[in-house]
Amino acid sequence: MFAVIHLPDFRLQAALRGAPELWDLPVALVDPAQTTPRVIALTPPATQAGVTLGQTPTQALARCAGVKVRHRAPAQETAATEAMLQCAYGFSPHLEATAPGLVTLDLRGLSTLREATPEQFTRWAGRLRQALAELDLRARVGLGPTPNLARHAAVWSDTIQVVTDPQAFIAGLPLAALEPSPHVAELLARWGLRTVGELLALGQADVTERLGLEALALFAAASPTSTRPLRLVQPAEQFAEQFDFEEPVETLEPLLFLLRRFTDQLCRRLEPLGRVARQLTLTLRLESGPALERTLHVPEPTRQPDLLFRMLHTHLETVRADAPVTGVALAFEPGEPRQRQFSLFETVLRDPHQLQETLGRLTALLGADRVGTPVKVPGHRRDAFRLVPPDFEQTPPRDAARPALLQPVPWRRLRPAPAATVQIAGERPVAIQCAVAGGKLRLTVGPWKASGHWWEPGAWSREDWAAETIRGEVCRLSRTETGWTVTDLLD
Repeated sequence: MFAVIHLPDFRLQAALRGAPELWDLPVALVDPAQTTPRVIALTPPATQAGVTLGQTPTQALARCAGVKVRHRAPAQETAATEAMLQCAYGFSPHLEATAPGLVTLDLRGLSTLREATPEQFTRWAGRLRQALAELDLRARVGLGPTPNLARHAAVWSDTIQVVTDPQAFIAGLPLAALEPSPHVAELLARWGLRTVGELLALGQADVTERLGLEALALFAAASPTSTRPLRLVQPAEQFAEQFDFEEPVETLEPLLFLLRRFTDQLCRRLEPLGRVARQLTLTLRLESGPALERTLHVPEPTRQPDLLFRMLHTHLETVRADAPVTGVALAFEPGEPRQRQFSLFETVLRDPHQLQETLGRLTALLGADRVGTPVKVPGHRRDAFRLVPPDFEQTPPRDAARPALLQPVPWRRLRPAPAATVQIAGERPVAIQCAVAGGKLRLTVGPWKASGHWWEPGAWSREDWAAETIRGEVCRLSRTETGWTVTDLLD
């Protein structure tokens, strides 16, 4: 048994996926790549208003002043094809991308459909149509014993059709189902033929004698028994959606409404392939020309739409654009679900996504250069560090074998370091007075001198001393070109 998914008016469906409410309005689709753009698809209200295929946009507007003219979107057609294949893969792993908007599935070998009745096939096809409808794809599904019969059933049905009597089904099809050339179609109409059954009744030999080789192709297309091997394809692991606004957008609500729909659809597309989203790429196309692109790393790869949409919402609250938004695109980078085995006493983050959202809000409030994990910059300069995004998966190893004498001293760094008045005798400090320590010094160790970047304008140098006062206060003194400071205290 074979099944065929058919998306009628595929190019129009792809162009309107981001705005399904436009199906209730008169919309005409034109191809701007043509020398003279003409209407190539119409919504039912546009057809009822008198707009016809082949008209120019001007002629369409003259026929219906309220018609909306939309341009064909090849990128959205590619996304719709990928969505259709990924959705169908969840129902059968044997797929063929037969034509734009047409996918053939081989159902042989599926245990759930083995010895299924027509009613069971109909229920299966209903679940397939519902899954496609959740991706804003209006599909027709046909099932038959051959790919050819399944295709005819999908193209010439309104919703779902299961072919149980191939001979009667083929005979009842209109001649247009065989796709004859215009000349042959006109000739057959003059003969008074309307259905495939009437053509088959004339006999292949007699028709071939009058029409030539094209008659053989017509009878092959009308065969209820001929089959062919499918050209199987694997759905591409590309998960992206995009939409161009008819009018530039200046507020946040339309973007959030569209991104919520994109997030739900992309998560549904991830599920049949067993993938999760580990990275989001959001692109906002601006009216001024350049696009704003931001990559968001998912702390815990997932396909839960609520969590992913919350990340996008938090980011958009921090975006300031210098021009209205004309289009939006969202892409997921797929990854394998993470499986981890924690030790008995290991502690983990309760909600990594909430932490990521908090970090995003802090970044928007303080700046990207003020949020992260401090990492020491190689060199001798004290307090030289940089901030990197926190990584809670890689914890620094503990060196339990280090002797106690080599353990670092528990200095408490003072920031900012308080200024100090230091009395010198014989080039050594002998007394100190500051806000955190004071008195004569009983013991001093040093100096330790350090300098760096002497070849650059930001050259620095310092002299460090470790000192203990007569009251037992242990501190570290530092002298620079600006004077003395107390940088550390020993707890």
